[in-house]
Amino acid sequence: MSSKSLTDELTTVAGVASAVAKHALTYGIDIAPICRALEIDPESFQSLTSRISIDRLCRLLEACALLANDDAFGLTCVRNFVAGASGPFGYGVMSAPTGRDFVHFVKEHTQYVTHTSCCQLEFDDRGARLTWTFAPIIVKRDQYVDMALGLLMQRARDLTGQANEIIEIELERPRAKHPHLFRELLARKVSFECRFNSIRFSNAFLEARNPKGDRRLHELMDLQCRAMRPEPTLLDNDFIDQVRKYLYLHISEQTFALGEIAPYFGLSERTFQRRLADHNTSLNELRDDVRRDISHNLLTTSDLPISEICYRLGYSAPSAFTRSVTRWFGITPRDLREQKSA
Repeated sequence: MSSKSLTDELTTVAGVASAVAKHALTYGIDIAPICRALEIDPESFQSLTSRISIDRLCRLLEACALLANDDAFGLTCVRNFVAGASGPFGYGVMSAPTGRDFVHFVKEHTQYVTHTSCCQLEFDDRGARLTWTFAPIIVKRDQYVDMALGLLMQRARDLTGQANEIIEIELERPRAKHPHLFRELLARKVSFECRFNSIRFSNAFLEARNPKGDRRLHELMDLQCRAMRPEPTLLDNDFIDQVRKYLYLHISEQTFALGEIAPYFGLSERTFQRRLADHNTSLNELRDDVRRDISHNLLTTSDLPISEICYRLGYSAPSAFTRSVTRWFGITPRDLREQKSA
């Protein structure tokens, strides 16, 4: 099972990148040759219905950020973005009657606008917290997350001008060189180097009423997003490959409850376990195999910090990750990386 085939199955609405070419030109960057190298059609960025590989778009944004020498390239792209360019998702959040409707819509259709491996919405006495991350095989995603969040916060500010003050954001990415841009374009309270990406919506935001809200249009966009939601695809008909694919996408989660995984395959817990046993394996063995494959790939082909690789693979502490790598390869993560680069 190749990482390339999986990364290309993880897609996003192409319209979220509609401002990239124009923004790149302000730095003197022509994205056409980069797009050709990545096999991306930049014309699709202007479509309301086309989809694009998240991995390829992430690599485009990272290349632009590198050429521009600006680690806020993705974030500042939003200044050139035209509202509604992301299609029904964009119109859905713009027409949300209240902040609570806005939050529920975002949660419900996150997988439509952007495939993620984990997305959870929780409510408490402070408000709501939306948390998400991507499959670890999407290596460089900081610029993409910055851009997507910037676009979402534009719409949140349309709903209430106080959005920057009553929303808090946590980012997986390293601390930005220019954090003031993140406070300006995202929220006053932004934290970096966090376990997951998350947005904390206060009760004040949930209760805010959108002056341009339109419940009928909002409900119509909800139906449209549901109708356009991409169906999950399977690499082949082999049951074990299907389970491995699921694990590749969800390996960041620290626990795997059979009660959640088995229904994904349309099976009871008992039947799911029996199917695995028929192939002389178990969920824990497959998870260990997937962790081994991804860890080797990220340690030998990426410059991600070892601690980040550890958390992307669902380990609670670097020491546990080190023990696993030593068991798999006979050397520590650092030694494996140095051995490959020697």
